[in-house]
Amino acid sequence: MQTPGMLLFTGSASVTLGRATEYAKMAEERGFRNFLVTEAASDALALTQHLASVTSRIQVGTAIFNIFLHPPLQAALHALTIDEIAPGRLFLGLGTSHAALNQAYGLPMDKPLTAMRSYIGELQNVFHGDHPGLSQLGAAGLSIPKAERKIPIYLAGVSPKSIQMTGELADGSIPAQYGPTMLKEIVEGVAAGAEKAGRSPRDVEIVPIVHCCVCEDRGLALRSVQQQLAFYGQMPFYNRIFARHGFEREAAQIIDAALKGDQAGAADAVSERMIAECALVGTPQECRDQAEAFEKAGATYSILYPMAIDGDMNRSVRATLDAFAQ
Repeated sequence: MQTPGMLLFTGSASVTLGRATEYAKMAEERGFRNFLVTEAASDALALTQHLASVTSRIQVGTAIFNIFLHPPLQAALHALTIDEIAPGRLFLGLGTSHAALNQAYGLPMDKPLTAMRSYIGELQNVFHGDHPGLSQLGAAGLSIPKAERKIPIYLAGVSPKSIQMTGELADGSIPAQYGPTMLKEIVEGVAAGAEKAGRSPRDVEIVPIVHCCVCEDRGLALRSVQQQLAFYGQMPFYNRIFARHGFEREAAQIIDAALKGDQAGAADAVSERMIAECALVGTPQECRDQAEAFEKAGATYSILYPMAIDGDMNRSVRATLDAFAQ
């Protein structure tokens, strides 16, 4: 099994800045490949900059930052600042988030694929030093940082067209809600996009974000996973993924229950078959064994995404860090 990374859900009330700092240091000590953060009612780039300053070896970054919240020139300059703090350690994961969350910020979400394609182009232009905005800033007498090394860009797109675009333009794919059987869609879509762009599919990493619940109490673990998968199953992008891959009944029942305000019913709609495909659940050894299936299905490595155990995120993060320590 390849060394995994970890993604921390920053939208949990229990994930304070102090806790995030502690977890990042623990991940580094335990030999994890990277430590990434979400952008849930927070600024993922700002948090990444902080984590870069308190670690020395581990890769840090975003999975994802929302492109609609960060103008591309500003995001690229911020990335260069982080890369100066932590040379070669920045993992830049991009996404478009979801309509309901973007509406909370008063942001439109028109043509997300077109927006993402343009955004990647602007980031790369800044990193290559040929963005027109850089010339204007320089003409105003401002000092402009330069990219000293390649900053890899990863995309979280999960629609068929966005998966192909990842193969065309990005350094890696970071799909969420995909199990080993479902990964075939990512592997084939990335390969098609890469070949269209004249690239080798081997140049594009496939790094799935994998739900993880390391817990000896199987009943408790299953209930905890049901709650999390139901949460994600209420988001249209992810609901369509589940339906595409043989979980039509579960996807429909999750939405039906959610529309009635019945969160318990939405969780009950998540079947054990769906859990077995989409999450690592059980004892430390069972979770390690299950993780190997993702690499056999085409993953370069996995990014472990701890799920709160009966609401306790701290317990879950620590259990995952200990179970997968290198």
